[in-house]
Formats: sequence, structure tokens, C-alpha cells
Amino acid sequence: MTLVRVDRKPKHADRLEGIVLRVGSRWALMAQTVDGGYFDGLIAFRVQDARQITDDESVSVAFAKTLPEWPPTYTPELDLETTAGVIRELGGSDHLLGIQKESERRATWIGALDTITGRFVYLHEVRPDGTWHPAPLGYKLRAITTVEVGRRYYAALSVVAGEKPPRDHSDPR
Repeated sequence: MTLVRVDRKPKHADRLEGIVLRVGSRWALMAQTVDGGYFDGLIAFRVQDARQITDDESVSVAFAKTLPEWPPTYTPELDLETTAGVIRELGGSDHLLGIQKESERRATWIGALDTITGRFVYLHEVRPDGTWHPAPLGYKLRAITTVEVGRRYYAALSVVAGEKPPRDHSDPR
């Protein structure tokens, strides 16, 4: 296992850094690292978006190997063939997940998975101030370029936001 850097094609895509754990025909799963080699959650990204993958030759590699999380793993089953499958399986708990649509703009929408219907995913979003949006918002599955879970920021946001509001059962979704 080695740390890599993944440069991607979408207009507003950030470089990804970490260890690739699995690769499917449409999506790949990476244990994400931040400055210094600290692990910070998992990120799934579209394989078609990878422009260049290079080995990370910085001190991050040596440091990551000293961490108790080394080597990173992900043991649950994961559908890396569909966007809906990636979101359903990574967002299946009450933990927050983030999605990005980097072809459109640089932003991450963070929330709890509400439902996936047809061509849309609905997230019950948490605002940056830690308050819940009043109703789930929908996003086109085909526009999503990354799905993230387990980030430290998401954990902090979850603590401040508290429990997810109950689902409105009168909503036809």
C-alpha cells in the first residue's frame, strides 16, 4: 500500500490524496489523507475523472505508517458500479456524507441520506452553522463526482447539529 495523488478532470476538482482501497469500473474508493499524512475519512470518486495518479513521495507516507489506523481498510460490501450504490452503501448509516458536483462548481453538500429515487438522491442537509435544512434537497445522480464519509469536519458538524429531523411521511418520495 502506498499513498497516491489523484489529479482529476472536472473543472473545479481538488487533488485527492490517500490510499486507493478498491477500484470498480465506474467508481474507486480511497482512504483520504490530509496534510502530514493523517487519515480523514473515505472518498469515492469517479474513475473516468482520474487524469493522473502519482505516488506521494512526501513525509506523509512515512508518517501515515506510524498511525494506529495503518493500514487503512474497508471491509463492507460496496457497489462501485453505480452512483446510487456508492451513496446507498456509504451513506446507509445516520452518519453525515458529503457529495460534490465539481463539473458545476466547487462546493460540498453535506447531510444525511434521505432517499434515492430514480435519477435523484435526496439529502437532509446540515448547514455550515450546524442547523438542519427544513426539508431534504435533491441532486441528480449523474452530476455527482465524489462521495465522502467519515471526515473529522463531518463528525464535528454532526455533534453540533444533533439528531437528524424525522422524515416527513406525507412526502411522496
